[in-house]
Amino acid sequence: MFKRKFLYDFGVSQDDPQSELRALKPVPGDRILCIASAGEVPLELLVNTHESIKIDAVDIAESQLFLSNLKLKAAAILKTEEAALFLGYLPSDTANRTELFNLIKPELPASEVKYWRNQKRIFEQGPIHLGRYETYIARFSPLGRWLLGGYHKMLGLFETRSIEEQKAYFDQKLRTGLLKNLFKLMFHRRLYRKGGIAEQGLIHMGDQNIGLRFYAKFRGFCTNTPVRQNWMLQLVLFNRVLFEEALPSYLTPEGRERLQNERDRLQFIKISYTDILDTADRGRYNKFALSNVSDWLTEEDFMTLMEVISQKAGEDARGLIRYIHSSGIVPAQLPGNIQLNYASGERLLEQDRFPFYNLVPFTITGDEN
Repeated sequence: MFKRKFLYDFGVSQDDPQSELRALKPVPGDRILCIASAGEVPLELLVNTHESIKIDAVDIAESQLFLSNLKLKAAAILKTEEAALFLGYLPSDTANRTELFNLIKPELPASEVKYWRNQKRIFEQGPIHLGRYETYIARFSPLGRWLLGGYHKMLGLFETRSIEEQKAYFDQKLRTGLLKNLFKLMFHRRLYRKGGIAEQGLIHMGDQNIGLRFYAKFRGFCTNTPVRQNWMLQLVLFNRVLFEEALPSYLTPEGRERLQNERDRLQFIKISYTDILDTADRGRYNKFALSNVSDWLTEEDFMTLMEVISQKAGEDARGLIRYIHSSGIVPAQLPGNIQLNYASGERLLEQDRFPFYNLVPFTITGDEN
């Protein structure tokens, strides 16, 4: 069932960049270090921060960096709708995507052109649909829609005009109780590790039943934020973005203009988060978006990373940790100059458009001791 080779782990970033922006509070002159993943976070940070802010996006997976750069180039070169069609946020066909790729190609390094030319599926489906996670979720989406009441019943949620109406519609119209068993099946470790996520991402899962946890979070996913503006929700439910107004801001006309003029302040670098900090001068970075790297690292390795951050951080340092299985934090071993703010994380989560993570903002002040 899941033997097909994946191009990368993630076709879209599951982190809502708006939470990173709220937690990091970027100001002119900041230097942000983040995970590249599928590109949405660094691109959204770029188009929503001051022109003096530098952003380094790192990843150890070359294919994720290729995907991130493809999104940047598509947004900078194509018109909004064209970029959305090519990338797969909106539906298109092979001929159109091939034509659009030919417009992007001159701006890509030769190695990346060769890579994408050998991946014909991106022209058939759009690159955002070819991650391991997206391929896995898409297998269950039709069944999920049926369990909730059907395609048209789900569309009714997007006809609501307020958060209050969304909540009422969700509670009164959708058959959510039938969804519990599907979530338990989808996120059962034995099945999930075969098709949904690399084994390394489950090292802290243990006996947790994340299907039940995700089921409990699903109402918030559908009701916490305006659904017509939540491209993540639309993509999960319908395998496409329904409303152009919901597209990530890096694809809006304003965002594209900023990418065209300011893309030099964003770098994609193949290196681990820890290794780039090890070699960086103290103060080079003062804002840290860690995504959920703690889920992928041992507790020892994650605490080593936090130690390095505490030693290398510049002034007004802030960061955001995401996690599903484990925060990776051993309180007794946490450097003394790092202050966690769990209450702030709970408030951030209430506005997050993909509220399945736990969020832990932190600040760094003064010396470690």
